[in-house]
Amino acid sequence: MYKLEDIPDYIIKTLAGSATEEEKRLLESWRGESPENEALYRKLTDSDYLDREYAKWKTIESSGPYREMRSRVRSGSKPLRIIAYSVAAAAAAVAVFLVITIFRQKEQEYKDLLAAYNTEKYVTMIHPGETKATLTTDNGKIFVLGNESEKEADAFVADREKKNREAFNNLTIPRGGEYHITLEDSTEVWLNAASSLVYPETFNEQQRVVEITGEAYFKVAKDKSRVFVIKTAGQDIYVYGTELNVMSYEEEPFVVTTLVKGSISLKNRQAGDAELILTPGHQASFARSSGETSVASVNTEVVTCWRNGMFVFENQCLDQIMRQLSRWYDFDYEFVTEDAAKTVFMGRMPRYGSFGSVLEILEKSGNLKFEATEDKILISLK
Repeated sequence: MYKLEDIPDYIIKTLAGSATEEEKRLLESWRGESPENEALYRKLTDSDYLDREYAKWKTIESSGPYREMRSRVRSGSKPLRIIAYSVAAAAAAVAVFLVITIFRQKEQEYKDLLAAYNTEKYVTMIHPGETKATLTTDNGKIFVLGNESEKEADAFVADREKKNREAFNNLTIPRGGEYHITLEDSTEVWLNAASSLVYPETFNEQQRVVEITGEAYFKVAKDKSRVFVIKTAGQDIYVYGTELNVMSYEEEPFVVTTLVKGSISLKNRQAGDAELILTPGHQASFARSSGETSVASVNTEVVTCWRNGMFVFENQCLDQIMRQLSRWYDFDYEFVTEDAAKTVFMGRMPRYGSFGSVLEILEKSGNLKFEATEDKILISLK
């Protein structure tokens, strides 16, 4: 890969006839990046243009540029040659001077153009999530699931031999995916991107136990004889026929449980029999590091908006937002400046919108700059 700052050297060496094959290849690569690059190259290698510019510059002292030219293009004891241009040393010096000067005047402009081109190309390759998952059964069989196979997965769960109550399945949703499944007891689970659900083929007679990582919305079927237990990192959630949202991503500092309707209790596995009762419209945040839990009143529609095709941000910093977006759109990112990560947003945007539109909204509202490399998005303040 060429470096933009080396392009003037490659052009000069090409004019002087001393460019190596590798330098020629890199120059060709730069020329082919965009019509603007090619236009600039043709301008800087046009003999008539350089002759006209030389006429303007011929009164300048040429020994400095000439020495610079010699140091740049001379290799060993090879004689210096400027092909098809002036044979006068002064003219050659000015030609080199012009190449360097004009290119450097345009350098930042072309850096910006190249960055914008690379970013646009990268962004067009990123798409919103879709229905997809991988189901791994207790006996090691793997089923790849998508839009057309959701009913097949539900049928698989319902039709398994109900005597096998010790067999557990693992439903895994990748980044850039989501999935909805109905369990054997008619409980419905909507899983967000980068999540997994471990559940038995058939629940036993005492309780219904599942384990979640990532984020999921549960609509638990009522069964007075068997409590529904959701295991997360460090805590268990006891559900008594209700609807709730659970977020338990490993990269997030908190396990967040939001009750929409019904009744649940939470137990810290390190705190004995202590139990926290949660009522609708409240959210429990369990700190992974300390094991402490705090409770707050929340707008449940904001918390569960992902299930209804929206992103809603209420005083969320960009660091939190980018973690959500990267899971849904399946991309990597890096903050160039820490202050950019602290930018706070309020607003909403469609979950199934184009990635480019999402970045545009964030750029305009947060005075941010998004630039793509080959494998990630770089984020900085403008």
